[in-house]
Formats: sequence, C-alpha cells, structure tokens
Amino acid sequence: MQAKDLKQLMKLRDDVELRIISHAASRFYLIQIRWGEDMDLLKGWRGQPKVYRSLDQATGELKRFGVEKAVLISQVAHDEVLGREPRYSDPLTAAIPLSL
Repeated sequence: MQAKDLKQLMKLRDDVELRIISHAASRFYLIQIRWGEDMDLLKGWRGQPKVYRSLDQATGELKRFGVEKAVLISQVAHDEVLGREPRYSDPLTAAIPLSL
C-alpha cells in the first residue's frame, strides 16, 4: 500500500490501525497498516516496503499523513526459534501505544 492509498483508506474506514514494526536484532522500522482482517506494509513507488532508519523517521512519516496514534511492535525472533508462541497480541508485552 502506498501513501496515497493509506490516506484514502483512512478517510473511508475508521478501523485502520497503524503499527510501527521493529525487530530486536535490527535498527530498522517498517509501517504496517491493518484494517478489518487485512494488512499490508507501507510501500514506496516501486512497490517495495519502505524501511525507516529510526523511530523518529517512521513517526515523522505518519505525522505527515495526519496520523495521531500508532502502536510500536517489537518482534523478537528468539521466541519463535525456541518454539515458544510469540506474544505479539498481548498488549503489555509487545505493543507500545504511541501518540504522535
């Protein structure tokens, strides 16, 4: 999903959730868009996911779209490697609400 599609989606639906995804072993961030049962990553004009080098850069991009709230998700591959269920749905251990 590109920026223009995100803006249009936010106008049409009120269940859009924006997530900034980070990985514990990386210093890069992605923006994930969720609405209903669907999800997609924010992509550039070539159709590749946009990668941000800092949290400030990712939140700045969302501010440009008029977004006021997002969620920071920190993924840890260690859980999956050990065979543990990832707890990304548990809000106290995985999702940090952000006010932009």
